[in-house]
Amino acid sequence: MQAALGPWPIRGIVVLFWIAAGGIGWYHLVFPTANLTGSATIAIALILICIDQGRMAWVDLHNIYQVSLAERRVAIFYGVTLVTIAIELIGFYLVWQHLVLGMVIFLISQLFFNTAANIQLYPHSQEPIRPFPMPARWPVLVANGIALSLITLWQANYLRQLTSALWLGMVVIYLVVKYWVATNTAATADGGESP
Repeated sequence: MQAALGPWPIRGIVVLFWIAAGGIGWYHLVFPTANLTGSATIAIALILICIDQGRMAWVDLHNIYQVSLAERRVAIFYGVTLVTIAIELIGFYLVWQHLVLGMVIFLISQLFFNTAANIQLYPHSQEPIRPFPMPARWPVLVANGIALSLITLWQANYLRQLTSALWLGMVVIYLVVKYWVATNTAATADGGESP
């Protein structure tokens, strides 16, 4: 039995991430609805991470589509991925009007995924389903916790510039490690939502 989502619904989900990223830019960069210190910096970080998560939704769903859902672990991973995508999109769309609330919901989606997803899929390899133990997920979970802490600190006006810059810095470092450094590691090519 194959995953219910074929290539076209997957593309539709990715488009939802692109629309969300465009809305973040529109409401926080082009025509900001609230003059919040550091919100433009946060918006740039969120646009980058939204585009990345759209790509990862494509990768995860495409990989699931190529692996049998008869395998219980894959079926569970499929459900975790769909729930994560739904929570991510809710967070990114909420960011349009409620910056902090949207960011918190997005980070909850990441904490949920990186806690619940205990496998990674590599459909074209000899071992298409590989365990992803908790010790390997700790760095990402710690980074998610730090990002959540920065959002809490961002609420204090006098810390907004600093925490916004730190948040953007974390996102840039994450993307550089994921797409530049990891290109030398063949295993990263079929990764999941987590780096």
